[in-house]
Amino acid sequence: MKNRSIRHHISLIQEAIDEWLRPDNTDLKKAVVQTIEEKLFEGDDVRFQIKWLKKSLRKEVLKQWVSKHRDDIAASPKNVVCLHAGNIPLVGLQDLLAVLLTGHRYVGKVSRKDPYLMPSFFKVLAEKKLIDVGDWAIDIQNLPKEKADAVLFAGSTQSVEKVFNTLEELNIADRSVPALIRTAHFSIAHIEDFESETMRMLIEAAMRYGGNGCRSVAMVVAPFSFRSKACNITDFAEEYLIRLIEPSKEDPLLYHRYAYNKAVGIHQIWLERFLIEETDAEPEIPGLIHWVVGDRETTSQLAERFGEGLQSVYVTDPEVEIKGVKTEPLANAQRPPIDWKPDGVDAIQWLTKYV
Repeated sequence: MKNRSIRHHISLIQEAIDEWLRPDNTDLKKAVVQTIEEKLFEGDDVRFQIKWLKKSLRKEVLKQWVSKHRDDIAASPKNVVCLHAGNIPLVGLQDLLAVLLTGHRYVGKVSRKDPYLMPSFFKVLAEKKLIDVGDWAIDIQNLPKEKADAVLFAGSTQSVEKVFNTLEELNIADRSVPALIRTAHFSIAHIEDFESETMRMLIEAAMRYGGNGCRSVAMVVAPFSFRSKACNITDFAEEYLIRLIEPSKEDPLLYHRYAYNKAVGIHQIWLERFLIEETDAEPEIPGLIHWVVGDRETTSQLAERFGEGLQSVYVTDPEVEIKGVKTEPLANAQRPPIDWKPDGVDAIQWLTKYV
């Protein structure tokens, strides 16, 4: 790999991406069907993710991402272990591409919640000798027993200690190894109008992937109470939810939350598999959306309060400025560019600096 130019290297990766995402790729089709039939993810969510990848993963985009931080590939490839979350389909793809684009050796632990989609891509990458067949596994015990030079991990703060204990036990990595750990778990939408387009963007940003993504909106700050718009919000939500294959069973946590809110008088709306409540408590339950009546100063204060637990703050108008907060378009909440920065860190920049 060290004799390969970065331009040729990126072209090879792009060829693999294009081959993987081809409409006639039977392996990807099979992975999609298995994922949906086993009810690992909603069919609409899987198809949405793949359509977005087809649109966003382009050679020029990959070149631009790499060129911001380096002009060559690693002369001596290092072992980079990636432990992928399973909260949304193909969530680990960015880390995989970051490792490949820098020229390092990818070693990946695939989530049991998403065991088919990423491996369908691994097959193409292996055929092009960009990874080795044995460099990924669903069970962490089956990863290559070679020392990691870096670890990339996304998950909850509570799981970090457990993950490193396991890596140490397997003699893969200890705490001295450079580690990029992402723990942010929700996003805020700041809206200032009730236009149909705004509400459709908001509903998708909150309900796509069941609200499980770190970019998913779990808190809304608006100048009006949701109670005054309850019927309209319900209509927009039903318009979105009707596309899903079948209703999910009620989450026990949401059901208990609903019962608690009713008992103590907290205003709320039950929307099939989602619950909107009028509180500013820190979001902790997927599917629970907190609605806060406030202004830009309110959003600024909430962002400061939640700190590292907050992933993004979305606005509908790019001219809206919120003190101390870097905002993103609400329309892009579930359509991030491949070079977006989880927890504010660019993966290629981090790999270039620490590996």
